[in-house]
Amino acid sequence: MINEIKQIVDGYLNNRKLACLMVGTVVSGGVKVSEKLTLPWELVDGTLRDYVATGDTVRLIRDDGGARYYIVEIIGYVPAAKGRKLQIEPLTIGGTTISEIKIKDVVK
Repeated sequence: MINEIKQIVDGYLNNRKLACLMVGTVVSGGVKVSEKLTLPWELVDGTLRDYVATGDTVRLIRDDGGARYYIVEIIGYVPAAKGRKLQIEPLTIGGTTISEIKIKDVVK
């Protein structure tokens, strides 16, 4: 009897699609999370969605039930941030060479 209850609970949890962390690759139609499954953009949310490009690897959270996915990280992406410095190709202006720029502020 106990084994049957365990099987029922396992079956329920497997079909329930509990929240989980996933990794995918951005493609033209959405986010590819496996060879057989590409999530369409209609199912993907998160503030980082506006900043991804084709080929980016992203970390997603699947909500409880599997109806929505949220991009929480663009793997390997280092965003420009207030107070950080950007290294650039050397640029000479009026005899002065610039190879680094400090970011004063970042706005969308």
